[in-house]
Amino acid sequence: MKILVMLFIIIILIAIVVGSNIFVQNQKIKQLDVLVSYGKTDTIITKELISEELESRFGKFVNKERKTVEGKDIEEFLMNKPYVEKAEVYHTLKGVLKIEIKQREPVVRIYTQREKQYYIDKEGKIIEINKDESTDVVVASGYIDMNLSILKKGSIDTVNIKDKKGMEKNLSNLFLIAKRLQNDSILNYQIDQIYLNKNGSFELIPKIGNYVIKIDEGNDLETQLIKLSYLYKDSFTIIGWDNYSVVDLRYRNQVVCTKKSQSGIQDEGNTTTIINKE
Repeated sequence: MKILVMLFIIIILIAIVVGSNIFVQNQKIKQLDVLVSYGKTDTIITKELISEELESRFGKFVNKERKTVEGKDIEEFLMNKPYVEKAEVYHTLKGVLKIEIKQREPVVRIYTQREKQYYIDKEGKIIEINKDESTDVVVASGYIDMNLSILKKGSIDTVNIKDKKGMEKNLSNLFLIAKRLQNDSILNYQIDQIYLNKNGSFELIPKIGNYVIKIDEGNDLETQLIKLSYLYKDSFTIIGWDNYSVVDLRYRNQVVCTKKSQSGIQDEGNTTTIINKE
């Protein structure tokens, strides 16, 4: 009798679970709730845009039975969007279809010689810009190209940069610079553009002031940018930056600044050497 009672109880519990599951699956969706998080970047995609694209692909979700809406299909659709880094879809017991999206965070906007535009996000993902999206990130231009092999790879990394060659190496250095600028509160505020020269060296263009900052990979890019941060924080507050036409960070343990002449033109023979804090 005890065994029969236990079996009866188990059967009842299974029936309740199955019945509840059937009830839930037949439940109609009462509301669509889309949430987009942006991290440190500006808005590129909005929940209104996402809702429109979802409706165009899947139709309206409200009043559909829950069992007819597969969350994995929606997630796969969203993850194919270039600006989506992460997507999670789930149902609530109150009949709400929740869609949570994390937008990619660009660190640099690139203008190539082929007149194409791309973002590189903080993970190194290459995102082609097809319309007038605009985010407040540093702009890169100059002798930049995105060849087919780089585009096929789809991302840029900073691993073993010294072993890379050609444009792949230049783009890795560019990505490293852009990330370092964004992560430094002083440099992120001061630097507006990065220019890649033909020889692989870089020039930084500030937001304020008429001067050029020179850096290259020959003397550790990150060290040079640390020197620049010290320069803005300490030295420039005393000596000012508008007195110079060129700030050269390529020398070890020092910064060489070329003063402007009275006419405002660069004077190669008139330089100031500032010893860097080490």
